[in-house]
Amino acid sequence: MKKYMKAAILVKPGNMEVQEVPIPEPSYGWVRIKVKACGICGSDMHYYKGNYPELEPDSIIEKKVLGKTYGHEAAGIVDKPGEGVTGLKIGDRVVVIPPYPCMKCEYCRVGLYEDCKDLKIIGYEYPGGFAEYMNVPASNLFIIPDNISFEEAATLDALTVGVHAVHRGGVSISDRVAVLGAGAIGIALIAVAKKAGAREIFVTAKHPLQRRIVEKMGVSKIYDPGEKDLAEKIISDAGSMGVDCVFESVGVKGKVLEFGISILRKGGKLVFTGLFEEKVNISFWDILIKDATITASGAFGMWNLVPEFQLAVEILRNGEFPAKDIVTHKFTLDKINDAFQQKLKPGKRDKTIKVEIVF
Repeated sequence: MKKYMKAAILVKPGNMEVQEVPIPEPSYGWVRIKVKACGICGSDMHYYKGNYPELEPDSIIEKKVLGKTYGHEAAGIVDKPGEGVTGLKIGDRVVVIPPYPCMKCEYCRVGLYEDCKDLKIIGYEYPGGFAEYMNVPASNLFIIPDNISFEEAATLDALTVGVHAVHRGGVSISDRVAVLGAGAIGIALIAVAKKAGAREIFVTAKHPLQRRIVEKMGVSKIYDPGEKDLAEKIISDAGSMGVDCVFESVGVKGKVLEFGISILRKGGKLVFTGLFEEKVNISFWDILIKDATITASGAFGMWNLVPEFQLAVEILRNGEFPAKDIVTHKFTLDKINDAFQQKLKPGKRDKTIKVEIVF
């Protein structure tokens, strides 16, 4: 085997440089995989752009963001198990589970892995899948069913984010649900809310491509987010009280949260998953008079006794999540900056949902 591999390293905001770096050796309990596909997540986009409230000033960007190999939505083939690894062998098709909890703190001991005091992310704190090879803890690999391709498997992180958010929202058959945004996470939220038995789903979708996919999923209440008097229309369509649960998957600017609160019924819940590029100002008066609950949903863990990632795999395996439809663009590693620009440039992003690096 060659001693060096290609890896994309963020050298400055807006520029990843593909470099020759040593192929990593797996340590005890870790596994080296040969990456076959790796998706670009919204969090990767924020770091690529250098736009994130915690990344001010520039010295923080340099310390926290630059010089890293990103990519946590990775799938590939087991190339070399480290010492102490059981249950995995060379050639196994696997997908990466990005959150890496310490398994020692009070939260981990009761199964709240997403709240781990020392939670790390494969593809951020540890080098990720924008490289030909990557090392992953054996505990963070899941064998892919035969009917799931590597490209589809690379959407499982987004789908599991949707599973966790719906879990946090407590969706049941009595709930009218609104999903704000129809990117990869929004589409995941729709799939999981349907699986959980939501009574009715209302979706805001900005682009025609998104609307076509949402329609294909059986949703009929689809709205343009720029539509006039949209809040009043959704409330009316929901039966005058408003919706029971709002899922936010847009991020960037805080106005989407204000809108989400405006369409909630009294006593409703808003679950947000988006990453914001600015400090968010919302009216606590509006939250108070609606007796609303605002819930954050970041990583993922367990739903009762079942890993949420396993639930996502089952949803994908059963054909209940349109992974093939949302993977709209594929690029090779040497074109990784073009891949990011596909998500950024006006005239391209409206035709784009999930972009992947494929090997």
